[in-house]
Amino acid sequence: MLLDAGADVNRPWDRWDVGRRPLALAARCGHLAAYELLASRGATAELDPVDAAVLAVARGESVRLPNARPPALGMTNNDYGWILGQFALLGRTDVVQALLDAGMHVDTRGWSNFTPLDQAAMHGRAETVRLLIERAADLHDCAFDDEGPTPLDCALWGWQNNHADDGDYAGSIEALLAAGAPTRHTSPTGDEAIDALVARYPAVI
Repeated sequence: MLLDAGADVNRPWDRWDVGRRPLALAARCGHLAAYELLASRGATAELDPVDAAVLAVARGESVRLPNARPPALGMTNNDYGWILGQFALLGRTDVVQALLDAGMHVDTRGWSNFTPLDQAAMHGRAETVRLLIERAADLHDCAFDDEGPTPLDCALWGWQNNHADDGDYAGSIEALLAAGAPTRHTSPTGDEAIDALVARYPAVI
């Protein structure tokens, strides 16, 4: 939408990591779809070794993450472990599986201290949610602190407040409910679709 409105595909960032172009940022964040879209619109950038390494992971060509700082503020990890959650929220189940197979911990924290399962659930990435559950992701984990949201809380909140157009929230919530994931939400939630799902698992909510 921004590009169609005339946004400059090569306008450099003017804060924190000053001078980095959008194409390089997309590579460094592992956002392959954004990278390919920008490139198709004529974006250019000289990729440094970190950008190139992350882009290779996003393309399924590697599972070696760089030893580098995250590309944005607000992340608790000072390395590239946060990107497991990034790929989870993007619904890149193939990349998540490859990184887990390569030895990454399933509950590695990323943005705002969320686990990959929190992030996948919040964005309705049902296939990724099911993979993470199969890999024994912590269903009881609370982001932020002991009072923070559980993965099922994240899915319920995302459905009602931050709905991704391509998200399968019903599938994500049902997978979490079937696995016995807890939530602080109470029924009825006021959403008929959610309440119909929850009714199948009365012991959870």
